[in-house]
Amino acid sequence: MALPADLRLRVALGPVSSLWERLSGWQQDQVEAAAKAELAQLAGLDVAPEDAPRLLADRLTRRLTETGGEAMVSKPFGWLTGRGLVRRPSCSDRRCDDGIRLDTGESCESCANVLHVRRARRARMRADIDQELPGLTHGERRRVLEERLADRVATEAQNLARSQEQARTERAQRKAARAADQERAERERQAAAAAETVRQALACEDCGQQQAGGLCEACGYRRRTEALIVEAGMVAATWSADLADQDDVDTVTADVRASLAADIERARRTFLDSAPPGELDADPTGAAAALAFGALRAVEAALPEFRSSALGRLGQAEEACAEARRAYKTEQGRRWFRHNPNGADAIAAATKAADTARERAAEYLLATRLKQLREQTAARTEQAPAVPWTDRLPELAARPLDTDTAGAVIA
Repeated sequence: MALPADLRLRVALGPVSSLWERLSGWQQDQVEAAAKAELAQLAGLDVAPEDAPRLLADRLTRRLTETGGEAMVSKPFGWLTGRGLVRRPSCSDRRCDDGIRLDTGESCESCANVLHVRRARRARMRADIDQELPGLTHGERRRVLEERLADRVATEAQNLARSQEQARTERAQRKAARAADQERAERERQAAAAAETVRQALACEDCGQQQAGGLCEACGYRRRTEALIVEAGMVAATWSADLADQDDVDTVTADVRASLAADIERARRTFLDSAPPGELDADPTGAAAALAFGALRAVEAALPEFRSSALGRLGQAEEACAEARRAYKTEQGRRWFRHNPNGADAIAAATKAADTARERAAEYLLATRLKQLREQTAARTEQAPAVPWTDRLPELAARPLDTDTAGAVIA
């Protein structure tokens, strides 16, 4: 039977065409698959695809020469799949085949290095033998050398086996560690899922809504809104109140709370006016969450204005003005402005530096005073006595339940 129709395979298997004719149909299919795999492997070793068939043909030619020609091959299929088509690297380089670089066709440098090392080792052993055992005949000297080389090879084989065994042990340990980690992660996931299930079954801490995960959506929005209102009050107090006078600070925060309450009321009215008739009655819990979210958005929109106003006021403080003056003089006194410190370029650069320094000083004053106010608030909270349950029961009893009407929930 003729060689395969594929031109690449015909070129690669050309040197063994007579062996191909001695194969059965099934064997030819197997050899064809093995040849295709070798061509694909050669293409992945930085070998040009058009050169791969020629390199495989050269390999088959060398192997036939080693065997003594096609007439010496008694089992064509076994020879082709087990010897002729198989790459035989002489070193650790993947591009090496019988000491020849597949990508360049030249002698493999790694093989040359291995050969050099082996020759140097034999030379050292000969020198050691001549020094340790002088007067040996040529045959005795050769016998001792072969014995030592055999011992050296056996030692290296033992070391290799030991390192391989150690590598297998380490792989097994890593596999066991990964399995233990996966098992622990699965247990933690299950524990977290169970804890989440328990948490979701908790009632809301603020309103008592069942299956709220400890805090319902509306109360969560209310808590965030309250925190932002307190933050806005402290931001306004940083410039408009005497921080050492707690009554003055409380007055400012009360004014801010009243202003934000008006914004919240306007947002509430807008939502109620835009809601379709009957929707609030159909879902009172959702209506309460929507109103709470609208209040949160209203406070979030107002907070940047309070911060911007505080920075502007603190920028006029004596500390900020002093920083601005120092930055102005420093920039004006730069060596490239000394020839004309009052020129347009010098004044512009000095003004820009002063504005930057003023902004930095205002931000520092704001951060410092906010920190002071937070510490004062935390100290007052710690000193405040806990309210007895008997005093809190009337307040809790006045809260509406989930089954009340939408109007009660909104109120």
